[in-house]
Amino acid sequence: MNEEAFARKVAAQLSVAARGVDGDVADRLRLARERALAAHRPALPSVGARIASALRRLFPPMMRPAAVAAAILVAVLAGDYWTTWLRVNEMEEVDTALLIDDLPIDAYLDSNFKAWLQDDSQS
Repeated sequence: MNEEAFARKVAAQLSVAARGVDGDVADRLRLARERALAAHRPALPSVGARIASALRRLFPPMMRPAAVAAAILVAVLAGDYWTTWLRVNEMEEVDTALLIDDLPIDAYLDSNFKAWLQDDSQS
């Protein structure tokens, strides 16, 4: 028998025995019991424990591996979306810079252009 079950049995026996006492003693017993219960409030579980408990109730044991696999898939897809978004954002900046610039795009594609820039910067 665990500690909680034992405490419940003791509390039930005390409740039965307290019915036979007079009013003043019953009031004092009730106040003492309320103070004892207030002092023995169990600590609230942490946020992680509450989330884990909710997930255990939400998913039956047979579905938990599938739920974990779905969570991993969502995380991978979210990461892929994020990196793709960053790459597209960089490309937008390069495209915008190319469109604003006075040089034609073909100048950047010309293989001799880099050599011309180096020669021009040395003089």
